[in-house]
Amino acid sequence: MLDKHMKYPQWQKPYLAALMEVKQEALSGKIAVAESAVSHRTRELTTTAWDIDEHLALRDAAFSLHVLKSQPPRH
Repeated sequence: MLDKHMKYPQWQKPYLAALMEVKQEALSGKIAVAESAVSHRTRELTTTAWDIDEHLALRDAAFSLHVLKSQPPRH
């Protein structure tokens, strides 16, 4: 599906799933999965060849998830 259009599908898939979730009861779980994937990949980059584009994308994703998590519940 979207995998071929994603540069970093390993963490972008759960990140986009959290961003697109409309059901409030599922949102916190998807945010947690996305945060875990972003965090895991960030740690991996400290021990492998460093990709500045991915590093910046991870930073932006982590910030967006933080903002999404801090929003009041939608009704």
